[in-house]
Amino acid sequence: MYSGFTMGGLTVSLDGEVLREDGSVIDGLYAAGACASNIAQDGQGYASGVQLGEGSFFGRRAGTHAAAR
Repeated sequence: MYSGFTMGGLTVSLDGEVLREDGSVIDGLYAAGACASNIAQDGQGYASGVQLGEGSFFGRRAGTHAAAR
C-alpha cells in the first residue's frame, strides 16, 4: 500500500484556521492544501492540479489572515 496524500485532513475555516470537532477555532493553528479538509475529499481519486491551485489560494488566504492578527 502507498499513501502519497491525504483525503480529508483537518477541518478549517475559510481563512485556514484549524477547527475543533465542536467548530471552535484552535488559536494560531492554520492548515491549507492537502493538509486541510480539501476539495478532493470524496475518496473518488487524486486530482493533482486541483491540489496545486487549492494550496496556493487557501495558503495565501491563511497567511494573510495570520499576518493580520
